Amino acid sequence: MENLFQNAMWISFKSNARGKKNKINPWENVIDAKIRKTDIEKGSGLPVFHKRFKLKEGIQSCKIHLTALGCFNLYMNGRKIGTDELMPGWTDYEKRVLYYTYDVTDVAAQDNAVAVPVSSGWWQGRISLDTYGDNDTAFLCVIETIYESGETETICSDLTWRGTTSGPVRYADLWDGEVFNANFDSYEEISMPSYPRSKTWKVPYEFKNFKGVVSPKVGPSVRIREFLDMKPLTAVVYDGVDQNGTDFGAIRVLRTIENPSENAVLSLKKGETVIYDMGQNMVGWEHFTVRGAQDTTIVIRHAEMLNDSGKASRGNDGPEGSLYTANYRSAKAKGKYTLRGKDAGEEYRPAFTFYGFRYVELTADDDIELLAFRCDVVGSDNQETGYIETSDPDVNRLFRNILWGQRGNYLSVPTDCPQRDERLGWTGDTQVFACTAAYNANVCAFFHKWLQDARDSQREYGAFPDVIPRSRVVGEGGAAWSDAGIIVPYIIYKMYGDLSILEECYSSMLDYMDYLSVTNLEGPHQTYGDWLAYEPTESRLISIAYYAYDALLVSKASAALSKKPDDEYAERAEEYRDLYAKICRHFQNVYLNPDGTLKQTSQTAYLLALKFDLLPQDCREAARQALAEKIVKNGYRLSTGFVGSAILNQTLSEIGEGNLAYSLLLQKENPSWLYSVYQGATTIWERWNSYTRESGFGDVGMNSFNHYAYGAVGEWMYKYMAGIDTDEEKPGFKHILFRPKPDTRQESEMPCGQERIQWVRASYESVSGTIEAAWYMEEDTFTYIVTVPKESYATLYLPVFDSNAETVTVDGKVYAADSFPREGDCLVLHLPCGKHQIEALR
Repeated sequence: MENLFQNAMWISFKSNARGKKNKINPWENVIDAKIRKTDIEKGSGLPVFHKRFKLKEGIQSCKIHLTALGCFNLYMNGRKIGTDELMPGWTDYEKRVLYYTYDVTDVAAQDNAVAVPVSSGWWQGRISLDTYGDNDTAFLCVIETIYESGETETICSDLTWRGTTSGPVRYADLWDGEVFNANFDSYEEISMPSYPRSKTWKVPYEFKNFKGVVSPKVGPSVRIREFLDMKPLTAVVYDGVDQNGTDFGAIRVLRTIENPSENAVLSLKKGETVIYDMGQNMVGWEHFTVRGAQDTTIVIRHAEMLNDSGKASRGNDGPEGSLYTANYRSAKAKGKYTLRGKDAGEEYRPAFTFYGFRYVELTADDDIELLAFRCDVVGSDNQETGYIETSDPDVNRLFRNILWGQRGNYLSVPTDCPQRDERLGWTGDTQVFACTAAYNANVCAFFHKWLQDARDSQREYGAFPDVIPRSRVVGEGGAAWSDAGIIVPYIIYKMYGDLSILEECYSSMLDYMDYLSVTNLEGPHQTYGDWLAYEPTESRLISIAYYAYDALLVSKASAALSKKPDDEYAERAEEYRDLYAKICRHFQNVYLNPDGTLKQTSQTAYLLALKFDLLPQDCREAARQALAEKIVKNGYRLSTGFVGSAILNQTLSEIGEGNLAYSLLLQKENPSWLYSVYQGATTIWERWNSYTRESGFGDVGMNSFNHYAYGAVGEWMYKYMAGIDTDEEKPGFKHILFRPKPDTRQESEMPCGQERIQWVRASYESVSGTIEAAWYMEEDTFTYIVTVPKESYATLYLPVFDSNAETVTVDGKVYAADSFPREGDCLVLHLPCGKHQIEALR
């Protein structure tokens, strides 16, 4: 524990914050329809830790340092302190919890009180899956005051604090939702110095079951993303079900209101239900103002989709037009709000849960008036840095889906999905998407925090878990999953030029490589394979390929850390480069036929062999041709899963098959990136066919409609479609590599119904400054316009469209084409900082 807390005591008191102890663990038990339909718990109130204290006059500064096992909010003297949410976030609580610091100088007075409600959160909520044992929530705090005289005063959490469960949040769980009763005093009221304590208030006990460290908050806070103003598109009011011959019937619609936030008050009678359509699958919560009689209770439900027909054969779980929630599995994703009955109305939004949803349903047991309704987007407050727009509106929708998937799943940790009874930090999803994420937003600090979690969760023998923070029910060492402990640090270093990320992670990277060293060159466990692929790839191939990739990246990381030619880092760089070569030879011995062709012929097998450079040089061309032929024969469709899809278009562009990458990008048939767009997707889906208009909903056992892994194609969109890349030797975009690969397909090589992308615009707020790149194609000219920030320089690899073209125009000046060096099918131009326009004949 930090010296800051050396005199503070972890305190707790008995409460029912965790809910029933006999909750069924959905990962180790069968969850049937009866269990899924059980109601959210009523609860008996969150524990609130309370302290009254006096301060002297002449306060120069007053700060509160605090944390909790569970999620907390801080209230002082009638005010909520700070704009953070779901503190202290998720860490491996067996090893670490983060503390937050708030400057409350402007709030502090001579008479003070603080109130800190704490929910079960990731510590003891259902999401913990019993990883941290059976414990109460707990709290730790230091109030540090400095007076103008120079005197200091410290107040610590100890047994003089008191506790109550009389606040308005009666129950909260990250999976199940929040129950709020406004008839109980608010936390603002409880935090007033004059608030009376009763005999029912509890004396805490010293909590001794936390054995980890308490360290400062790392990374961005979880916050409401205020720049995303989410107002509903429609509100549908219904009052029952019409039996129409289908299994479940259809909701009986009374009225549909367009843009309800811009219209008058929405009156909802007893027995009526309203469904708000936000028009966007998102993560956060509802935020409304309501007027009604005291003790009226509103039930709030959430869903990503609506039942489309009322037919069980299409996977529907209710009447047509109602919320489809089967894919949430056992997560209730439900709220209850009981009114206090204020004449002017009362405002509510949750604070101790979050939901993944597009649709919000409200039903009340008496008449109510909804005076205002919106939703708050909640997630880690990563500043967004990237933007792409093209001539194709479907590709633009795809890019927005990728971005929204990141917004929803980057919440304290990078989760796989934000809605069902999972929401875990799956490492495979994380590593395939990390570079896309680093273009979309500044995630450097976010991943500093998560990689600290990775080091905390790493096993003593070197294996990284397959989910981070570690969960008791999930394994470790899975190929393409646990390798995130190697891959993600290097990506962050490359994108941000942040050498400290390698310094922090280097020892853990070596421990992981030591763990793999006893596998006889076979690599990580053959656990997940190419997850959800349409075409199988032998898991052993994936394991060996990723082991080679790990060795290559550790060699590069070692070289980056080296300060002189003969230091230990330089030696390790050579050692791991040799290991990489050795693993490549092993791969070739196992998977190459005598004629140099691959024994495994899936798209993913070819992609890994080419992307990770596992083949002898004289075998690459045959592999390139075979891969291209497979894709064409498959109707210009991919057959890859999480592993293959992440590198598919990148690899095609790198091996000279950029046009084929466009045919895949613009494919509209299943499986493809645009297929979900054509089914109405507003985020990336877990499966290529999570929903189809022809057949309905996919397997509810695993069917998230917000699952960002397939959005890894965004990296290709930035790097090759727009052409913005960084030089690994000058990371952080100090030396920018512009490598645009425009859509130059001829009619004969375009799938039926596709049209070429005619223009692309992109911008990226790198750590070196704003980079812009745009191109457009005219009948006989390719124009590329770039902006190089002041602290950078750039090299442009300009595609040669016409080998007979004699000139290139740069910033209005005509140059002979042969005055520029040529590399492959590109001219090489060196560009200083500033804005440049380059024109080449097609």
